[in-house]
Amino acid sequence: MIPFDVDPESLHDSPVSPHEAWTRIGVAARMLRELDMSEYALLKAMEIDPTVATRIRLAHTLQWQGRFDEAHQEFARCLDSGELTGYVHQHWGKCFYDQGNWVRAVEHFTLAAELREGGDPSLVSSTALALDAADACLTASLVAVELNRLVPAVHRSSARPRIRPPHLWVLADVASLLPAPLDVVCAVHRYHAEQRDLGLLELAREGWITVTDVVAPTEHAVPFLAEINAHHAAAADAMWPDAPSLDIAVDHPFSAAVTGETPGARLFDQLRALRYHRADAHAAAWQAEGLSIEGVRALRDDDPVRMRIEASTDRVAARPYRALSREARAALLETLRGLAGDSVV
Repeated sequence: MIPFDVDPESLHDSPVSPHEAWTRIGVAARMLRELDMSEYALLKAMEIDPTVATRIRLAHTLQWQGRFDEAHQEFARCLDSGELTGYVHQHWGKCFYDQGNWVRAVEHFTLAAELREGGDPSLVSSTALALDAADACLTASLVAVELNRLVPAVHRSSARPRIRPPHLWVLADVASLLPAPLDVVCAVHRYHAEQRDLGLLELAREGWITVTDVVAPTEHAVPFLAEINAHHAAAADAMWPDAPSLDIAVDHPFSAAVTGETPGARLFDQLRALRYHRADAHAAAWQAEGLSIEGVRALRDDDPVRMRIEASTDRVAARPYRALSREARAALLETLRGLAGDSVV
């Protein structure tokens, strides 16, 4: 309840503190995603009393509007004031988090954690949550670089199969998963949909697979799939003779893939599941922006839409890493960076 006075003549009530009233309106409007209303209310509060707390709230609204440069300027002014520095770093970190700048977000959340240490438990917990989220997203972003290095290296190093059905590439990437849902197979090749659909049609016509809501190999295809898996396993084992077992689980159909029983083959399957999980997150992000494959390809690296897509991708891709401690994430990244990415079988 906002404190108020009642005029004895008109019986109209009015707030004791207009600044507080406008501030509450601004915060509530932001939470309700009425961002123009929020900005208006907080600017009115700033006119009455330009406190650091109100400026932080205004910067937060600018952030939610996607006006990041203006938000950063407001946060910088807040920090220069020397007041409420724990709050400033916490909310400035959230601004960088929204942008997908995980490094800067971690920096600010870390400073907020240091300033809040031993203080209000709810604030300490809030900062710990934010820091953990940013670190998980940073891990997802950095792990993606390694996945894009390691998984293609196995494919490049694999021997060519003796048995060569038409449209070999359509089956090669899913050889360890078949039979598999049609939508999963389609997702693996989503960026080459026309060629994929033609390939599935011809493979079915020539008796290599059956296609319903599931893509299943025929008896004729089983030796080919076994050969593909054996070549992938041999390439992975040659590259990673002491392959580690990653202590991480990902909720993706490719987690059920079995290339082989050797440590290298199992690691290859884990890496592919993580990579396809991220690929699905990326597709969901650009589809949420209303884009087609051609549309997302046309975006510049510095396009705000591209930046939103990448940030959303990292947040979803981070889900498997959120179950790990920060120390375990760092160890995972170190392990992946230590793996060879090239070999010849």
